[in-house]
Amino acid sequence: MNYARLLAGSPGSETPPAQPLTHHEILTLVQPFTRRDFHIDLGASDRINRRLIFKPVIHDEGDAAGVAAHEILQLDNPRPGFSVVTRTLTLGCGLSALLETQGEEPGALLARIETVRPQQQFRSVEGTTVALSYRLAPRAGAAPDDAAAVDRELLRGEARIAGFTIVLRAPQVRGYPAEIDITPQAAGAKLPEDLLAVMGWAWSPLRVRKTGWCGKLKARGSGAELSRAIEARFEQTIGHLTRTLSQPPAAYHDTLARARWGVALRRALPLLFFASLIVGAAGLTLVDIPQDSIINLLLMGAPPLLMIGAFGMRDIPSMEIPPLPRRIDHAAWHPQMEAAAAPALDAQTT
Repeated sequence: MNYARLLAGSPGSETPPAQPLTHHEILTLVQPFTRRDFHIDLGASDRINRRLIFKPVIHDEGDAAGVAAHEILQLDNPRPGFSVVTRTLTLGCGLSALLETQGEEPGALLARIETVRPQQQFRSVEGTTVALSYRLAPRAGAAPDDAAAVDRELLRGEARIAGFTIVLRAPQVRGYPAEIDITPQAAGAKLPEDLLAVMGWAWSPLRVRKTGWCGKLKARGSGAELSRAIEARFEQTIGHLTRTLSQPPAAYHDTLARARWGVALRRALPLLFFASLIVGAAGLTLVDIPQDSIINLLLMGAPPLLMIGAFGMRDIPSMEIPPLPRRIDHAAWHPQMEAAAAPALDAQTT
């Protein structure tokens, strides 16, 4: 046997791609959608990649959807007997929320999608609209035809606040934190590293990225419980950012000075712990410990145990000297906000 070929993953060892959708397959797949007044858009569909797109449906706040949104359904059938149905809702402001589920029967998947009303994917948090995307998974022990017995797993959250786009990306691996990206809509924005961390230990300091900033959000639980916990904390984050970014940067320090000092201390803890180990190790040289003592055995085993514990952590703390909290001197968080605030300030001075 050619093991090198197997390890290299040669084209001959790959599963052959599924055949393009036939006319008969399309008619069979779209039948439950047609009964629900969803009609296929052949021009937008892709038969080669076995993807069907349905014509858009326009909702307004007065109909059953309860929200003014543009809805598009997508049916992916990568292989016979397995399908993925995705609903995309887009508001007039551009925010989009997805809802997806997968299984064998397209009709059952559509029924599962329809258990979640479009308005349930949009929240208003202190005047800020939040779009939430979910994956629907059958509840453990539920009957296959019970469309209502599903759990919602949060995939993504998005909001726009004062010239910034905030995106939450839920963890795909259990035990890892969610990530929050803050992207300015124009260059020149400035945000403090402790902008989110002042909310508590579940929020990490911000790290600079090419397109903006990124922070981490921790929550406990699994499955639907974890999704609800992350969703609740994301709403807290949006409320905090709405209050903070709508005020001048100087007000942020004046209001949260004590919390900012607490974050600085928290960020210094790994370095302080490491320094205490060095001081403790140096102090032990001044103490006479018998060779056959259990204390000596523990001291010899401590370094490898500490290394194993450090590398076993999924989120390794940073060794850093955190910046001291200072009053922010720039007039606005965002250049566009500063330009808009200038005429108002000139009017007040005159």
